[in-house]
Amino acid sequence: MKLLLAFALALVVAIGAALAFATFVMGAPRADVQQLAIILAVSGAGSLLAGSGAVRWFAGRRHGLRFRLAAVYGAGLVVTLINVLAAALLMFLNTHDLLLLLLLLGFSAILSLLFGYAVTGNVVEDLSRLGVAARALASGDLRARANLAGTDEVAQLGGAFDRMAGRLQEGIERERAQELARREMVAAVSHDLRTPLTTVRAMVEAITDGVVTDKDEVRRYMGLIHGEVHHLSRLIDDLFELSQIESGALHLDLAPTRLPELLAQTLEAYEAPARDSGVTLEHALQPGIPPVQVDAARLMRVLRNLIDNALRYTPSGGKVRVEAQIEARPESPALRVVRVSVRDTGPGLPIGEAERVFERFYRSAKARTRAERTPRPHSPTGAGLGLTIARGLVQAHGGRMWAESHTDHTGDSNVASTQGTSSTPVPPGASFHFTLPLAPAA
Repeated sequence: MKLLLAFALALVVAIGAALAFATFVMGAPRADVQQLAIILAVSGAGSLLAGSGAVRWFAGRRHGLRFRLAAVYGAGLVVTLINVLAAALLMFLNTHDLLLLLLLLGFSAILSLLFGYAVTGNVVEDLSRLGVAARALASGDLRARANLAGTDEVAQLGGAFDRMAGRLQEGIERERAQELARREMVAAVSHDLRTPLTTVRAMVEAITDGVVTDKDEVRRYMGLIHGEVHHLSRLIDDLFELSQIESGALHLDLAPTRLPELLAQTLEAYEAPARDSGVTLEHALQPGIPPVQVDAARLMRVLRNLIDNALRYTPSGGKVRVEAQIEARPESPALRVVRVSVRDTGPGLPIGEAERVFERFYRSAKARTRAERTPRPHSPTGAGLGLTIARGLVQAHGGRMWAESHTDHTGDSNVASTQGTSSTPVPPGASFHFTLPLAPAA
């Protein structure tokens, strides 16, 4: 109905334009203009009804798009020929002129059909390619693309389809990766839970079955059970904290915090374990570091995880050094941050593992695990979550964390240390760095 009204309005406008042209340009008498108005109204109304009927008839048939468009071209040409023929008869043209006019109109109609078929062929071909890509995508081929050239509406539709397919591919691949990560995480958690539970069960059965009756031995078993239960508790706490980080539900109590005092408080708990293991523990801070905007408890957790990791892999006679200094952000030199580094003199990280060590439950290669020592107090569970949690906490503060390996680190003459300033190169090992934002007042 709307299409018919649009055609009727277009017909009225066309008749008005034709009558105005005849009156003001051709200077036709009023009687001729009135006769022309009648002819155009009758011819136009007939053409409108015939054309609408043809469109409705072709729309209800199950023909291809190319045939339907060609039929519409043909219907328009037939209507044009009928109108010209009717006007010619009313003007009493002789037979020769009428035949010549029909010849020219027929020739023009053939050319118009050829051009229409060619244009329709391009449109149909693009739509066919789009259909093939859609069917391939529906069958599971995530790489299917239409790749249509041009700037018309069909090409824009193809571009929208390709963008949709790309996002769909990214989403499915991300979902598959997450599913694989979930499976690996379940397998790793099952392994890390099974081992201490098996140990606890064996020792409890030994006590309850009377296999172990000596009081000192029972006391030793109870101490081992307590340690395994503590291990399980820490693992569960780590999993809960990791889930909060990854879901965005982690709550931070941000406040201006003086980094030197926090570092000193954290390192104090590791002085005795490091001394007992024959490891030198140092810290070097650039003078005048302003307060940082952090959650002090969470930042202490980050430092503990990194120091635990460094002490775990540093052999006797080695060194663990904690440094802090102000630097500009690489992407925004005008903005300053504090970079904290934890360096060790252990075997370092094998090539290609500098980023993988932050993956959940990732175990380092043998080159580094050979030097692994007994976990210290406050140490993480050893389940491969410490570095993952540390990076997540740093990122939650708006900072970033990365690792380096097998590089020589030279002391900075502008860095003050409790052990004195040194310019002696530090032997190769692993270094973990992270940045922290300054407090607003700074």
